[in-house]
Amino acid sequence: MTASALNPEIMALANARHEQIRNWRRAIHRYPELGFTETRTAALISKTLADLGVEVETEVAKTGVVGIIRGGNGPTVGLRADMDALPITEQNGTEFDSTRPGLMHACGHDAHTAMLLGAAAILRQLAGAGRLPGTVRLLFQPSEENQDDEGKSGGMRMVEEGALAGLDAVFGLHVDTALNTGTVATRPGPMMASADKFEIRLFGAAAHAARPHQGLDTIALAAHVIQAVHQIVSRRLNPVDEGVITIGTIQGGTKDNIIADKVVMTGTVRSFTPENRQFLLDELQRACRVIEPLGGRVEVDVLRGYPPLVNNIEASQLMAGALRDLLGAEQVLEAPKMMAAEDFSIMLHAVPGCFLRLGVHNPAWSERHFVHTPTFQLDEAALPIGAASLAATAWQWLQEKR
Repeated sequence: MTASALNPEIMALANARHEQIRNWRRAIHRYPELGFTETRTAALISKTLADLGVEVETEVAKTGVVGIIRGGNGPTVGLRADMDALPITEQNGTEFDSTRPGLMHACGHDAHTAMLLGAAAILRQLAGAGRLPGTVRLLFQPSEENQDDEGKSGGMRMVEEGALAGLDAVFGLHVDTALNTGTVATRPGPMMASADKFEIRLFGAAAHAARPHQGLDTIALAAHVIQAVHQIVSRRLNPVDEGVITIGTIQGGTKDNIIADKVVMTGTVRSFTPENRQFLLDELQRACRVIEPLGGRVEVDVLRGYPPLVNNIEASQLMAGALRDLLGAEQVLEAPKMMAAEDFSIMLHAVPGCFLRLGVHNPAWSERHFVHTPTFQLDEAALPIGAASLAATAWQWLQEKR
């Protein structure tokens, strides 16, 4: 059977489960949990998978869940969804708003989890009928938004613990409010940026503000550093390459009439290639030393975050082809590069695969409800589309690689 022959059935199965997928999403949305605390969400996932007849492993990467759907003798493909919420108080006023003040699913991870459960139901039904040409591993990942005390996210821990061992490919998706419901987008090669954090500490000497010559003003030194850092991308990076360095916070001084002896700045560095990533980090260190001839002292700490998200060319072509068959060629778009980061990138460094952007904006709405805001919303009509997209991609990979 070809993908084009099976896809109408996959879409029909997803549509038939629309209400169920929506109910899963709303149940998770009401009780958001931060990274590595997703115990209630994990319990819902585990019970749902067990009820579907799926093998379940719990406490993977602390609070993650892995499900196994065994089909015929063929390759093994992974499908991933993240589970964690954000420290935001919801302001939507829906009947399924977060019941936990200060916590909200403002990035769509509740929908990702529900859609993967929907895909699991579809693929389990195909496996039960002897029509799944391989094995599907379901990766319900904790803590995409944050890292633990050891600096590790859920994706990092899943890779380290072997949750992706033996996979031939891995696929995932993320809701996108820039795209209308019914459309999806991806691209081969780099699609999302690396993200590293930095802290810059500048040291001078305190003095009375009326006698600045008796001290060394770190506020003034900070101005030199900011200028030097902001010239890295415009004057040090090759103009045909891409990168961003942002200083997001600056703290210094204790009183208006005291020369500050310390300033602390924090920010982020983003790029699309390992080479540019290292170049920007090296240049950051060099730019901060601009104050040394002026007598200042500087310390720079870098916390390496997620690497660039790079889609495997073959996997991205296969996924796009499967979705053109599923949704129609005009609904499958080329995704633009974006400087946002995603720890699915870590899985793609371990196993070839592809990441998809799923349109969730209802064009009838008067405004877009952006992620990471208290009023984030998504069009739940997109839920069966996401579930079918994951299921169709997994089936297509298994069929072509068996």
